[in-house]
Amino acid sequence: MTSPSGRPTGDVLTETSAVAARLIGRTRYYLPEIVLAVALAWTLVALVALGGAFLEDAAIDGNRGTTAATVLDGSDYWRTLVSFVDDEGRLQTPAAGISYPVGLTPGENIYVEYDTADPTHVRVAGRTAVDGILPVAGLIAGGWVLLGPLYVWLRRRRARTGTV
Repeated sequence: MTSPSGRPTGDVLTETSAVAARLIGRTRYYLPEIVLAVALAWTLVALVALGGAFLEDAAIDGNRGTTAATVLDGSDYWRTLVSFVDDEGRLQTPAAGISYPVGLTPGENIYVEYDTADPTHVRVAGRTAVDGILPVAGLIAGGWVLLGPLYVWLRRRRARTGTV
């Protein structure tokens, strides 16, 4: 805080409180833009993830090997571990798991397609990034269903009151 002459009062708590209040006021004013930025970032991340899946599929399709694999224990929602023998006879267990693992259970025997140049790139045979378009579209739509109306409401509120 400053005195009437414009000099700091020396009260650190009061000055810090005043700075925080100004910062919060600015943040509240720009809240609609922050919500919009989050929605756009959400969309971009989802599209980049889908693009990465298509690129990985292209790598697998370029040097495809197909073999039988076993789903291993230790698999969870985010990663499904498999073990398979590649075309050179080496046992492979990709640490990142496999792509498109929905519906697999430990102990199950499945067919996988892998990149013979890099056997850590593995997907369930017959599944591709195309299978991920609908879930990604749902994630994007869900984000906009939540954040779109919030953005509009915050913009209208700021236009009506001058603040959020």
